[in-house]
Parts: sequence; C-alpha cells; structure tokens
Amino acid sequence: MKILNNLLKISLTGILVIMLSACSNQKVKAQKTTTVKETSTSSVNPSENINTLMRSLGIQRFQKKIIAPNFELKNLNGKSVSLKDFRGKFILLNFMATWCMWCRKEMPHLQKLHNRYKDKDFVIIAVFSDREGARAVKPFIKKTGYTFTENSGTYNSALLDPTGRVTSQYRVTGTPTTYLIDKSGNAFAVAQGYRDWSNKESFTLIENLINLK
Repeated sequence: MKILNNLLKISLTGILVIMLSACSNQKVKAQKTTTVKETSTSSVNPSENINTLMRSLGIQRFQKKIIAPNFELKNLNGKSVSLKDFRGKFILLNFMATWCMWCRKEMPHLQKLHNRYKDKDFVIIAVFSDREGARAVKPFIKKTGYTFTENSGTYNSALLDPTGRVTSQYRVTGTPTTYLIDKSGNAFAVAQGYRDWSNKESFTLIENLINLK
C-alpha cells in the first residue's frame, strides 16, 4: 500500500531468527526480524522506566514515532470501523487468527488487560486474518466468552481481514503481532510473537503509557 510505503517503511535486516512464539500464514517458524526506518521528525522520548519495561518484555520501540496508517474493516456486527474511530485512546492493535496456537495462548492475557483498563482511555483492537471471516471468528468468540473486543458495543473492535489487506499493510509476517499506538494515532512500538500481557511488568507498562501526556 502506498500509505505504508510512505509512512511505515520496513527494512529487513537479513538476520533469520526462529520464531517459537508466533504462527505464520505459511505455518513456518523461521522469519526475518524487522526494523523501522526513520520516516518522521517526531522523536519518541518515553521515560527510562518505559524503556526498561519494553526491553524486558521484548517489545521493539521505534526510534521515532510514525503515523499509524488508517484502515477500515468490518467488525463482527457488519459495521465498518476505522482506526481513526478510536483516536483519543491508547490502542493495542493485535493481529491474530483463531487457528493460531500462540494467538489462543495470548488471548486470556488480553482479556485480563481489557478487564483492568477497559474504563480508562484504552482499547484493544483485534484484527482477525481468518479467511472464513465472521463464520470462523464469531463462533470462536462466543464459545470462548472473550469480551476484550467489546468497546462501546459488542464485537465493536473485533475486525475482519479475510483477504489479509490490512495485515499486509502493517507488514505482519507472523501472528500474533501487536502494535502500540498512542492517543494521537502514532505507532511507536511493536511486539512480534506471543506476550504475557497480564503480568506485573505488562500492567505497569500499559498504565504508564495510558497516562503519558
């Protein structure tokens, strides 16, 4: 996508790593690490505490903020939802799939994160890449009882990307992949692979990020 090429250019380092905590669309474990080129003049200057927490949790902080490319997808209710609809909230944008073992393992932690911060300026947006779309995702969510996509309405932030358009736009090569986006719509970090989002360090990180001015 032209927007991504202008705002979110990814350069492959050429270093292969074994991703034991992510699922790829090709069902392979080896993939390349990525770094983000500096495409903006707005520097990221979080506190040292946030930097330390990100390093400890294996979250890659971008050297500079980039504008998160806007997109529009249908949610499980059939309503068109865009990333801009959530402007003003701290966004955890998670690319996942119901068939992905590591995504399933991560979901209980996302639920705990949602339960803890749902009444604050925080939202989890789940982009499902299942090719079957709602036919696969809706029964799965009903069966598991997860509510982390209920933000101002049931299934409001459970978005369907059956063609992989947005998943490719964000250069996602394995699921789960999570982008952290601030209240102004700037992406400043990415986590590739499974994370325990409900441990003490994760809670502390998210709380600090929500409270950033």
